[in-house]
Amino acid sequence: MLSTALEKRIKRQIIGKPHRFLAIVPLGFEQTLVQELLGLGLDFVDDEGKPHAASDGKVEFTVKITEAWKAVAYSRIANRILMHVDDFKAENFRDLEKKAAEIPWELYLAAPPDQIHVTCKHSRLYHSDAVAERLQKTIGGSLPLAQRHPGEGREQHSLSEPLLLHVTLIDDRCTIWLDLSGEELYKRGHERFVNDAPLKETIAAAMLFEASGVAPSKEIAVFDLMAGSGTFSLEAAYMANGLIPGKCRDFALKHQPAFKEATWNFITRNVVDGDNGAKQSIAKIITSDISPKAVEIIKHNVECSPLAGIEPALVSPLLRDFFDYTAQEIANACQAGIHSDNSNPSEASPVIVLNPPYGKRLDFDAPKLYTRLGRRLAELAHALQALGQSLTVAILAPKDDNRPGSAYTCTANLLRECPGLSPEHNPAAKCIATSHGGFSLNVFIAKI
Repeated sequence: MLSTALEKRIKRQIIGKPHRFLAIVPLGFEQTLVQELLGLGLDFVDDEGKPHAASDGKVEFTVKITEAWKAVAYSRIANRILMHVDDFKAENFRDLEKKAAEIPWELYLAAPPDQIHVTCKHSRLYHSDAVAERLQKTIGGSLPLAQRHPGEGREQHSLSEPLLLHVTLIDDRCTIWLDLSGEELYKRGHERFVNDAPLKETIAAAMLFEASGVAPSKEIAVFDLMAGSGTFSLEAAYMANGLIPGKCRDFALKHQPAFKEATWNFITRNVVDGDNGAKQSIAKIITSDISPKAVEIIKHNVECSPLAGIEPALVSPLLRDFFDYTAQEIANACQAGIHSDNSNPSEASPVIVLNPPYGKRLDFDAPKLYTRLGRRLAELAHALQALGQSLTVAILAPKDDNRPGSAYTCTANLLRECPGLSPEHNPAAKCIATSHGGFSLNVFIAKI
């Protein structure tokens, strides 16, 4: 139980004024996150009146902490949300300990942090483990006795949502961030089986967000036809049903002194006006995979998610090969939406989302597969155009090995067969350089 004096300080210094926050986002999707946060009603701008954004997987913004809680609850694209605590110059351990001891840690932490992640670059203090050890000791000694050993309250703290600090020492400048997330936000909180090399939910959501902005009509039909673990389909179903991404999980912010249960309930109970996680509404989701194992995995993941029991079912996986689909079938599927009050479902635009396997990830001829994919996408686009439909595609492709003699040419093969995916040939196309699972990838999003 916090003292009255401490509660007043927290209200005045933490809740009552704006703070800097840092969102960690999949590389290349920084502006996508900015647009998502603006759509959630966050009003954050820099000195020039523009949202802070960086090109290295980070977006910085300044808002009150309750607005940051909204970002944690609703963002489908951010991996973490961090709150700025302090920054100072530290050329030696004495400087580090002295400045860290001056921080009012009782306002930020209900207990000593479980982990301190330290990154050192171009600094006299270069041993990250030693820095973390000194900070851990300093913070523990700075907290009031009741917060050093919080007893019953600490026992109730979920180990799955650790209290984390992220510290950078760059050019002798120490910057300390408090993690509001705990586990990364791509973990949606329900049991999930995965197939080989699953895609992170945050990347899938970002691709759907981008693809929805390219599609020509107000509603889209999502075709997840190499579904794997069903990540695209589940994220699309969350968007279509307006489900909060973190509905089933805990967050580190709930175990921090500033947390107010009533405020959190108000934020998560009141859906942001117009928010469905994408720029356009999702009228239908078609899910399939060639693997029986994948189909069973997707069924399990749906049953263990908040989507279970929703009628009509938003995700019903089929056992079918992507290459068996015809343009007429895709056009017909766009005629019927999932919304019973949909007055004009025929305007839904088809969006094919693909995360194909690639050679370094699985043992087979990936360049040949990407050749077939490019050829088939071009054929579908041409046939749909004859039926009066425009096809939008969002596809991940590994960056090619450009060394002489290399036969690893997935992206080149894809774009050769389907040039409409390339920004060089199509002004409506976008290429986003990103990474996933240690691999450098390109995301191609285009109306073709």
